[in-house]
Amino acid sequence: MRKYGAIFIATVLALTVPTLPAQAAVSIKMAIVYDIGGRGDHGINDAAAKGIDAIKKKFGLTALSVREMVTNGSESDRESRLQFLASAHYNLIIAVGAGFAKAISVVALTNPSTQFALINDASVGNLNISDMVFSNADGAYLAGVLAGAATKSNKVGFIAPTVMSPFFADFQLGVASIKPKAVAISQIVDTLPAVATQTLISQGADVIFSQWSTTSDVQDTIAKKTSAKHPIFLIGVDPDQYFLLDKSNAILIGAVLKRVDTAVEDVMNSAIKKESVLDVLNGAQGIFGHMYTIKDGGVSITFTKLGNAYSSKVTSAIAAIKSGKVKLP
Repeated sequence: MRKYGAIFIATVLALTVPTLPAQAAVSIKMAIVYDIGGRGDHGINDAAAKGIDAIKKKFGLTALSVREMVTNGSESDRESRLQFLASAHYNLIIAVGAGFAKAISVVALTNPSTQFALINDASVGNLNISDMVFSNADGAYLAGVLAGAATKSNKVGFIAPTVMSPFFADFQLGVASIKPKAVAISQIVDTLPAVATQTLISQGADVIFSQWSTTSDVQDTIAKKTSAKHPIFLIGVDPDQYFLLDKSNAILIGAVLKRVDTAVEDVMNSAIKKESVLDVLNGAQGIFGHMYTIKDGGVSITFTKLGNAYSSKVTSAIAAIKSGKVKLP
């Protein structure tokens, strides 16, 4: 009786694993083109690869069904790799990062029967492109909550390039939800981020949220200026800032988390079902895909050991938003 019971249990477990029949798995052809560096970059490529690995494991897929490539960063290479995959009749082609925006707009237009997905950019419109993006407003709000919880000086800083400047208001709202009397100061710059960071510090900011992702200048400047007597903390953005793990243990309290892996999994799951992710992001410009938010878990905050003491405030804020108790603009 035990023997048959074991066989029955094994059979049930096998049936619950969502693998595809061998023939179906072979017919699936999906591909991803990573940005410069590919796997191992500690940034957006690794985050995307996590989603690839999850889908491969879930459905028992191999390299025959999921092809992975890496661009060298030139515009011609980006376009030629996407076109090669389209010509090879891949059902879904995923491009990682805003650097692919121009190339994917060209290749998608000339290959209307191929479905494309662009990760972390919402500037390209076409019915065969899914722009998978993350709410910067939600991320800035959560960063504000964390900054408000962590500040001792009641002065916090926000530094970002011009394109991210509208989200300062969301950051302010998050800060005010925790400490209404705290002052949020902004530095919106497209050059010299180290100088801007120093300005925030000189104005008394002891927690700085940085959306500067091109270089580690903001992080490096804070690391030089912090001290045991007057600590200065950093809030970053993951996975945009690949350098966050480098020399930041003494200053980093948390990072806005964009679930790039979830975005990759979602478009791949849809492709396997012969569907597409085409929520309307901008009807006037014909941009479709999905905007991840706090509510669907696509935007959150990760904490370091330094930031764990303030995590309950952020967790409560997330719960309040998901329940509808707090409504963001």
